[in-house]
Amino acid sequence: MSIHKLCCLPIFLFLSLLVAPKAFSQNTLGDETAPFKPAGYYIAAVTDERAEKEPPAGGITLASIRHYFTQHVQKDTSQTPVVITIKALILTETPYGNGVDGRITLDLAFGLEKNYGVEPLTDYRGALSYKRSAGNRAAMERDVGSILRASLVYFNDWIQSNADSNRKLAKNVKISFTDYTEDLEGDTIYYSAKRPLTWSDFQSRNHPSSHFMALVMPSLGYTQEAKLIDGTIQVKIAVKAFLPKSACYADVTGRDAYTLNHEQRHFDIVKIISEQFKQKILAKPLTPDTFEAIINIQYLDSFRDMNTMQKAYDKETSHGINKAAQEEWNQRIDKELKSFK
Repeated sequence: MSIHKLCCLPIFLFLSLLVAPKAFSQNTLGDETAPFKPAGYYIAAVTDERAEKEPPAGGITLASIRHYFTQHVQKDTSQTPVVITIKALILTETPYGNGVDGRITLDLAFGLEKNYGVEPLTDYRGALSYKRSAGNRAAMERDVGSILRASLVYFNDWIQSNADSNRKLAKNVKISFTDYTEDLEGDTIYYSAKRPLTWSDFQSRNHPSSHFMALVMPSLGYTQEAKLIDGTIQVKIAVKAFLPKSACYADVTGRDAYTLNHEQRHFDIVKIISEQFKQKILAKPLTPDTFEAIINIQYLDSFRDMNTMQKAYDKETSHGINKAAQEEWNQRIDKELKSFK
């Protein structure tokens, strides 16, 4: 959380004396516009979260502050909406001779307006001390305007310095995919058209409770890495279509090419679903706020699709016994695999 402090003139401690409760008019805080053009944001709202909502000494009202913030900064509603929250606003004055010592303390929170609320960005905490003659109320009002202006300058500078490095300020998302591989193959086989299954991959010694002569358990997974580069979240997803050798079982009898092909097609199905997983993500409107949830949801959907397709494959081929159905699935799977090249 960023904290900014502004201090001007020495502060003299006296008993607090509230000035007359006459409220500021909306224009007395100064008509000077902010010395910058907001880049990528606009002030959408000003909210008040002070413990004491009554106007402080000097009669500063929420309306006058809201007017200052919304009228002194150029507003382009096509940009990102920002909400300013007033945490504290204290103005105290104490008499000295024929004049007044004053101190203004301001505590603001800046955040992004979201459909679920406000996402915090940074805080501004500033204090300004001043002296004025007893009858010069206008000087006090100008000083209040000065500290409000200083908070705007601070926030604009913060935006400029964080625009390319703070993920909350990201404007876009770019997704790229790779197929996960390992240099040295261990127990896990990661799908490759150049690396079909062999009987030596069937390393489980635990006979399944079913009557199947062979069994494989391929699955789908992914790893994700996200980096903010020049205001865009670059997401790299490595998709895993994998099969552990230790979960592959084959009876010593019946190890023929036909049976091996049936098991290979189970692995091919995972590859098909992995490619569909990529396509479905790329087809969705991803934003910095939604991309992670969308990827997670699509993974779960694709995982279910994989299980559904595996069950349909075994059911229609009778686990490979129905050779005509097996050939139909061989052709269907080959066609699907070719479509992704």
